[in-house]
Amino acid sequence: MHPAEMLRNSGKNGRFAGKHVLLCVTGSIAAVEDVKLIREFLRQGADVTVAMTESASRIVHPEALWFASGRRVITTLDGDVQHVTLCGSTSGSADTVLVAPCSADMISKLATGICDDAVSTMLVTALGAGKPIVIAPSMHGDMWKNRIIQDNLERLRALGVSVVEPSFEEGKAKMADIESIVCATGRSMLGGELKGRRVTVIGGATAEPIDAVRFITNSSTGGTAVALAKEAYMRGAEVELLMGNCSVQLPKFIPVKRFRTVKDLSSLISGRRMDIALMPAAVSDYSPEKAYDGKIPSDRDSFSLVLKKNEKLVDSVDASVLVAFKLEAGISIDELKHKAKERMNKSGMTAIVANRLEDVREDRTKAFMIWKSGIEKELSGTREEIAREIIEQLIKCLK
Repeated sequence: MHPAEMLRNSGKNGRFAGKHVLLCVTGSIAAVEDVKLIREFLRQGADVTVAMTESASRIVHPEALWFASGRRVITTLDGDVQHVTLCGSTSGSADTVLVAPCSADMISKLATGICDDAVSTMLVTALGAGKPIVIAPSMHGDMWKNRIIQDNLERLRALGVSVVEPSFEEGKAKMADIESIVCATGRSMLGGELKGRRVTVIGGATAEPIDAVRFITNSSTGGTAVALAKEAYMRGAEVELLMGNCSVQLPKFIPVKRFRTVKDLSSLISGRRMDIALMPAAVSDYSPEKAYDGKIPSDRDSFSLVLKKNEKLVDSVDASVLVAFKLEAGISIDELKHKAKERMNKSGMTAIVANRLEDVREDRTKAFMIWKSGIEKELSGTREEIAREIIEQLIKCLK
């Protein structure tokens, strides 16, 4: 077994199982990141075939990418007519074509139909066959600003090519981070069942001030909200993330609005009509009646804190489809389901996802998705696997 095969499906979920990515590598120093990029696709279950330009092979050796992918790297076309077998409209071709990094030269070749090497010929063929193409540009900042390059990018966008925007640092248009590229590629090949739908994910924890430095909050990490946002994005939705206090890294490719208190969140959702709303946020049920000015002195033996009940913001969410979340502790599963149904019936929820704190583990958890129609679904697995199952169930509901 090739060492690359040992990585397959070793990630948190196999969302790309059965998918085949053709990775085209062009002449940019960012090509040194492609070993990591290939390995991430493998962890998610995909097959990866690599094609390289001659200038790319001077930056990273083809054998390094052969080792990373477990497949021979294509540097020239031969009797196997790889541009047809991998990029044409024939069966067995790649599911999507990713160019990472994509140089200014390759942007212009693809936009004008030039095919003078293996990579450009593959791309021209893929565009003609209607194959999904994703490009992750990388170049010096002045090259990026060139009006011709920008015009060519606009032309490619109009032709359906997905552009993963670079980050701008030190005068350079640097290739996007690996997660952004992987998710954009996933978006191009996972079906697009949520295309045209707007999904708002509300996550993280509120933080209600006690004084200028102390606050009441919950133990939510925001991880479920991020996993749901990524999964909805990869299924074609236009996604927005409203995020409170969290300890997970937020995706760079999804617009984020932050909130801190219940009042902040209330202002964000007030008067907003949402298409699909997913709300795993840990919103404080109580907050201090009055926040102390400054900092409460630490030399006090005790002090009294009066809490007031907050409004149930989930009841204020105006959405065509609303999926809320409920966490309980120290009760049976039957009691959990009963409480979840009771809460759902008091509001305009379409469905509710309920779980118990004792069923939450770092690498695996269990929950129940209950629909107002009466359908129940047990969910188990990693946070990412549960997020994927929730989105799958949502897609079925919308059909």
